[in-house]
Amino acid sequence: MKKNYFDSLNYTIGNEDTMLELEILPEEAQHVFAVAGSGSRIIPLLVKNPRFITCIDSSKEQLSISELRIATLRELNYEDFLAFWGYPYKNIATNKRKSIFDNLVISLQAREIMNLFFERNNWESLLYAGKWEQTFKKLSRVNRIITKEKGLGIFNCQTEEEQAKYFKLKFPRKAWSFVIFLLGNAVVFNNLLYKGTFPKKNISESLYSFYIKRFNYLFKQDLARKNYFLQLLFFGELRFPEGLPLECNKEIFLKAKSGLQKTQIKYILGDVITEASKSSVPIDFLSLSDIPSYLMAPREQDFLQEIKKNISTGGIIVNRYYLRYPENLNTDGYQNITDNFKDAISKEKIQMYSFGIHQKI
Repeated sequence: MKKNYFDSLNYTIGNEDTMLELEILPEEAQHVFAVAGSGSRIIPLLVKNPRFITCIDSSKEQLSISELRIATLRELNYEDFLAFWGYPYKNIATNKRKSIFDNLVISLQAREIMNLFFERNNWESLLYAGKWEQTFKKLSRVNRIITKEKGLGIFNCQTEEEQAKYFKLKFPRKAWSFVIFLLGNAVVFNNLLYKGTFPKKNISESLYSFYIKRFNYLFKQDLARKNYFLQLLFFGELRFPEGLPLECNKEIFLKAKSGLQKTQIKYILGDVITEASKSSVPIDFLSLSDIPSYLMAPREQDFLQEIKKNISTGGIIVNRYYLRYPENLNTDGYQNITDNFKDAISKEKIQMYSFGIHQKI
């Protein structure tokens, strides 16, 4: 049977800034239920000391790298964690990486799957081994050819004022607009990444307008060098330690490591909505990632109802929407609390998502 986009190792860093979920998650929730992704969206949630976390994914590869990531959080110190994953400016010899891996406590399935990926990669870092990361490596080459050194120059800015001036006067905005026009379309993403599963857009604006506005916002939100998504788009890799994913923040890492001692983690291979509807433990916080953008009718309308009986009263569901909002979503029994988190949403580092945050009444 032909594999689709969601059946393999698609993310090794990840395309979400989990700071938003961390902001929303209550302290010491009983049961957190979350799409695993690469595991980097799970680690920050441990800061809030939940009693249980259920990591679920439809891809055994994603589940395995999540288990590996959490094992490295548990068993490595901060410096070795960064080096094992190959974050700048840390790295280790391949034989040391293999030695660390061989001594980690993980399941047999995760060991077999991740060992295969490491062997294919000659025991180099897997940080850029995902399909999403590989796609942005390719896109970044085109970007650099078109925007040249002036495009990369924005990463040299050290203050927001300097960056605002650079973006206005020196940044190659016409060339950048052409990059967005050339690369920011469904045909390119389907060919390079999604293999026909790119979301069926139902937002009113064009893709070109959508990406131009979102990236312009990111250039004004904070320094480009502090944004790992922008680093990937221009360099195809992470160059600046001040702009790494949340798991690399030392304070977050240490708190998550401490939280892991109090949290029981379970890994499930399956459909997140189906499994949530079957959960034997009521769910206090459900992080669905952008799953709702890929649902088809009637599930597109009814997924909140499908899981409602297993959501605790007061339980929160966080939905990310990418280019598509669920049409005629049935929210009976929930209140929309998205506006309560406007400030946190404005600081989110990817800005390609809209959000629907619902709380069970």
